[in-house]
Amino acid sequence: MKSSIESSRKQKLTVNGSGQGYFTQPTVFQNQLVFVSENDLWYAPLEGGRAQRLTSARSETHSPAFSPNGQWIACCTKEEGEHDVYLMESGGGPLQRLTWLNSVTHIVGWSLDGQYIWFRSTHQAVHNRGSDAWLFKVSLNGGPVENLPFGPAMTANQQLRGKNGIVLGRNTMNNSRWKRYRGGMTGEIWVDTQNKGNFKRLLADLKGNPVRPFWLGERLWFISDHEGLGNLYSCNNLGKELRQETFQKEYYVRFPATDSNTIVYHVGGELWKLDPQEKISPSRESQINIGWHSTKSRLQRRFFYGEAYWEETMLHPKGHEITLTARGKLFSMPLWEQAVRQHGIRDGVRYRLPCWLPDGNIVAISDTCLIKSKAEKHSATEEQLDIFGSFPSETPVFSHKLPAGRIQEMAVSPRYPHLALTTSRMELFLMNAGNGHINKLDHSEVREIREVVFSPDGRWLAYTKYLSLELTAIFLVDLNPSPNGKRVKPSESFQITQPVRYDFCPSFDPDGRWLYFLSSRIFNPIWDTVQTGTSFSRSMKPYLLTLKKDTQNPFVQKPNAPGRETIETESGISSESQNAKNKKQKKLKIEIDLDGIEDRIIEFPVAEGVYEQIKGLPNKVVFSEFPLSTSFNDISTEDNPEKDQGNLWMYDFEKQEIETIVENVGFIQTSIVDDGENSASTMLYSSGDQLRVLEAGIPVPEELKTEKHFSRKTGWLDLNRIRISVQYQREWMQMFRESWRLQKEFFWTEDLSGVDWERVYERYARLLPRIGSRSELSDLIWEMQGELGTSHAYEYGGDYPNAPRYPVGCLGADIVFDSKRRVWIFKKIYSGDLWKNNEHSPLAEPGVPVYEEDELLAVGGVFLDEHKTPGELLVHQAGQFVPLTVTECSREKKEEKESEAHTRQVVVKTLIGEQGVRYREWVRNNLKSVDTLTGGRVGYLHLPDMSTHGIAEFHRGYLTQVDREGLIVDVRYNAGGMVSPLILEKLSHRHLGYDVPRWGTPESYPYHTMRGHLIVIANQFTGSDGDMFTASFRQLQLGPLIGKRTWGGVIGIDGRYQLVDGTTTTQPQYSIWFHHAGWSVENHGVDPDIEVEDTPQSFVKNEDPMLERSVQKMLLLLKEKPVQSINYSPSPRRLLPH
Repeated sequence: MKSSIESSRKQKLTVNGSGQGYFTQPTVFQNQLVFVSENDLWYAPLEGGRAQRLTSARSETHSPAFSPNGQWIACCTKEEGEHDVYLMESGGGPLQRLTWLNSVTHIVGWSLDGQYIWFRSTHQAVHNRGSDAWLFKVSLNGGPVENLPFGPAMTANQQLRGKNGIVLGRNTMNNSRWKRYRGGMTGEIWVDTQNKGNFKRLLADLKGNPVRPFWLGERLWFISDHEGLGNLYSCNNLGKELRQETFQKEYYVRFPATDSNTIVYHVGGELWKLDPQEKISPSRESQINIGWHSTKSRLQRRFFYGEAYWEETMLHPKGHEITLTARGKLFSMPLWEQAVRQHGIRDGVRYRLPCWLPDGNIVAISDTCLIKSKAEKHSATEEQLDIFGSFPSETPVFSHKLPAGRIQEMAVSPRYPHLALTTSRMELFLMNAGNGHINKLDHSEVREIREVVFSPDGRWLAYTKYLSLELTAIFLVDLNPSPNGKRVKPSESFQITQPVRYDFCPSFDPDGRWLYFLSSRIFNPIWDTVQTGTSFSRSMKPYLLTLKKDTQNPFVQKPNAPGRETIETESGISSESQNAKNKKQKKLKIEIDLDGIEDRIIEFPVAEGVYEQIKGLPNKVVFSEFPLSTSFNDISTEDNPEKDQGNLWMYDFEKQEIETIVENVGFIQTSIVDDGENSASTMLYSSGDQLRVLEAGIPVPEELKTEKHFSRKTGWLDLNRIRISVQYQREWMQMFRESWRLQKEFFWTEDLSGVDWERVYERYARLLPRIGSRSELSDLIWEMQGELGTSHAYEYGGDYPNAPRYPVGCLGADIVFDSKRRVWIFKKIYSGDLWKNNEHSPLAEPGVPVYEEDELLAVGGVFLDEHKTPGELLVHQAGQFVPLTVTECSREKKEEKESEAHTRQVVVKTLIGEQGVRYREWVRNNLKSVDTLTGGRVGYLHLPDMSTHGIAEFHRGYLTQVDREGLIVDVRYNAGGMVSPLILEKLSHRHLGYDVPRWGTPESYPYHTMRGHLIVIANQFTGSDGDMFTASFRQLQLGPLIGKRTWGGVIGIDGRYQLVDGTTTTQPQYSIWFHHAGWSVENHGVDPDIEVEDTPQSFVKNEDPMLERSVQKMLLLLKEKPVQSINYSPSPRRLLPH
């Protein structure tokens, strides 16, 4: 009886998933096993058994590593800010912080004597994402951090025997997030068998992605997927005698670790082990049976407020309440009074695109059918339309099947139960919400149809459609509905505007006189102040079309006597009288004269600008305008809740005046004008995370412009009345399924490049019950999307536990501990751009008497020593003024007794980060080297990305060096973007002549055109649009490409889709094809004309072989094909006749 009860309990544990965990990142010492699960460290016996939690961190703890004697565990966590190195006793106990760098990515291991912890950190990195980050070491007692002499690397391991040889893993340490990757950034294995700093690369010809190499005896072990799946392999120290060591068939081997006796590793959420002394066979691998007894605290239900998580909303047709989705859940709420109502299934379902039907019911798209369905069948169309009554219910009144594809927009008829649906497959449908009947109205061959609106009488449908990639127009469809709307006879779609560029955002006048829209068709050039060029930044204006032939221009005011400034209609009736007459009419009926409508376009008398929305009101129209953005400022205000910067304008046709209604506007909505007595309209607008509802067309009074409290008077809605309950396990299952569906629908080839996506779903969905934290879900989604074998399948963001953030203040300097002088000294001060705030070291500012080699004695009055580091005292001081105590160095050979007189107090404002100042120093040094080596004949510039920073750096460097005989364009570490065509256009201009003055220097024609030679340097971290730039540079034959093969990721994304907790997943949607290379750049990269290796020893010696080789090649080009000086032909003579 007892055994049957125990069996029953075990079955229950297995069924609800509480008996399983997602085990990763193991480390082993003898019979002790430590691993990561639920963001914490756990201990279990190596032979299996009950697991014990060692940490209860507020944040994610990762990459644990046993010390060589098993006494300590080093790990990486962020209990006091960003990730740093922490130490704890192996049996458990408090975490002791050892570093204050705010930038540690992972623990690498230990020194053989167990005195130092090796780790990787980006605190001295120059380039994007820390791709040039070095390895460092810190004593287990804390204190100074020192570079390891290996150059940039991801992992390092030291041999226990012989000469204690070093093996490095470079470029990457994870080959499962882009499975079967073969581009230039595949893992590299470098070995120094003598531990003398002479590294050689092994297995360079292996057609796989080898990562995480480590020594085991005389052999090197590593993970590689050159045979299709990531398994452990080994070879000798020469890279020969390759053999397979593990034989997994479904999941990649990950996170291998060893104590030289046993190897442990992660496979599909489980931990495995093998004895390397046993004979090689699949049977020597065994799964470690871990007794899992977790409280699953990170799965406990939690509650949130609507303000932080609302997604989409719609104002009720009568303007007295809203419906909205928040964290995927469906709600409706009166504006200020009474109860908030939740509709639909509470957990595990996502609702989106909420709308009101004319009868007051709520309609939304949901993936409820995934739960209802008993069949294990998955497709991209697993969503449905749900209709709910006004009273809360889990069960919809009706549910209807949707067209194929993802529904992108949904518009509701103001009169009939009609829904207009646009899809990801570029189609437009009309659905009857009553019976689910669907009519296809139109489709596009170019891009998705968007911005669909119904006319006030529900008869007409207007929308934006692409004619080509560079033209959009407004189209109309006459639905010809029956009186009750049950039947429609849609006409063919009709184009009603003739665009110059983009016509978009149609909106009907409530009285049926006009159709408003926005258009980009103003070509008023704005001259650049840096280069000879123009832009058309303010190309938009609002316009209207008259729907009837005899409708006159509403902007031409009729003459009226004083006190009678009302507009008369074409029939001579004032607008007020016309409105009163319309109120008495039972139903508005709109007739449109389609013949010649495209010519009945009227421009609004407003300035051109950047307009986003336009909405018609009775005798008024509102439209939003946004300021031109400067990208660098946008980056600094990304997290600002007041980020919406739109102005909402109103044009009053009766007064013939324009005025501002409100500022700081995001999107706007208006309720439908009632056909009855109330002809007023209600307006809703967003501002950051807030929503506000006001009477439409009425400017906000001055006294309410700064009011933020929630009330009917101010119009602000208290979205925290919405209380959201989250069952994490169900939410994560829904998010996982949606991630899978999004790839299924949007991957750039229909067959997902031959990947069996249903099989992939089954493979990883079975691991969902193991997931116990948000980071584990992220890992699982990355693993699944990695099966696509394609670039740009990312997952980032989302609802992670709120870890504390106490950033370390930075001084823009290398501060090192001088063991001889027993003091901390300023070894290097990075001046950066002194003329730019926060772009230089505060120590380099004028009037700050601090110099290189000076001693830093104290921070904030607390004196430093070997164990008290500057970083420890600068925690939580980023961007703050900090007092420093500094002593002048002995460079002027001062007497010891005089040293006290040269101790001084300075106060500086710390930096939030140092990458910018370090980057500027790196570029400046490269520029100086090229200038020196070529005698000033050759220029140099670096492009950190192909986005905002990159285009700025290009013009900063190019325009001042365009007259050189040669130019080296460095795109190493380029993180991609979208501006490569703009840069290529500049570089490929042909020099045609000169503009020759009498005095001064001739100027090239076309302006800013090079006559000299071009060379591009690239490396394995040149990716995305950097790949496209280098491929195009070669195709255009602009010059030689020098360096290493590039990353090889050229399938574009747009980051359009977010999961319910704010996670962004990207779908590889747009693959580049080149005339000369076809599809081959993806997953391969661009091969250089001259390959140059960047060895570990070159970094240690501070050498740059790629730049040096580029200079050599440039000098050779200048010798073989010198840039000839110009000998002008004799100037023409214009003699007077005798």
